[in-house]
Amino acid sequence: MIIVAALFAPITATAETEAQLEAAKEETLRLAAMEDKTAQAWWPWKSDEVEKPPEPKVYKTPTMVDDGLDYHDKPAALVQAPALDADAIYKSVLGCYPEKSKFDIDVDLRAAIRSSDVLDLEDTATGLGKSYVGIVAKMPLYSGKELDREKEREYMRRKDTAKAVADFISAIAGRNHAVRELALYRSLEARSAVRVQQGVTEATEQVGYLEKVASSQEKLITEETKIMESR
Repeated sequence: MIIVAALFAPITATAETEAQLEAAKEETLRLAAMEDKTAQAWWPWKSDEVEKPPEPKVYKTPTMVDDGLDYHDKPAALVQAPALDADAIYKSVLGCYPEKSKFDIDVDLRAAIRSSDVLDLEDTATGLGKSYVGIVAKMPLYSGKELDREKEREYMRRKDTAKAVADFISAIAGRNHAVRELALYRSLEARSAVRVQQGVTEATEQVGYLEKVASSQEKLITEETKIMESR
């Protein structure tokens, strides 16, 4: 073909003038532009459809719950803990303990061995034989040791009961506080997510609120666990 021949024809210095040399170059480029097929043999790039770069995927920092919360919604209000009568609860719990044992007796046992080897052989009128073992039990009417043990048990019982009642009342108030705190931080986290997507602030702001939401959630779980334990 004439076009192919023109493309591969060497351009040498045999041209008479520089104007003729430039004219030959322009003619070569013109012929290549007229017929795309002629450029496939020497053109380094494909003549197919130009590949487009992949669409960028914007990373969206997730929230703790990721439920699409609208930060315009009003957070849950603080619920005040009920005014519980700690003394009434304390007395009620004490009444749940088992009844005091009726067999609180301080008994001392003493054993003795009698043998004919250490006694007179004539001392056999008892009819017990040459050797026997005797056990004597001593039960005092008033035992100081038993009274001390009973006082110690009662002290520990009342102490543990008072602590359980105090933990129960404190956990209820702490649970309500944690619910309110969690609602506030979730609202701030949702607002921060919108600000980050719009480029108003950096992602570190949303990450900070994400950590606060996680901490409040953990606190709520802890308070609920204390309530269950105190019950």
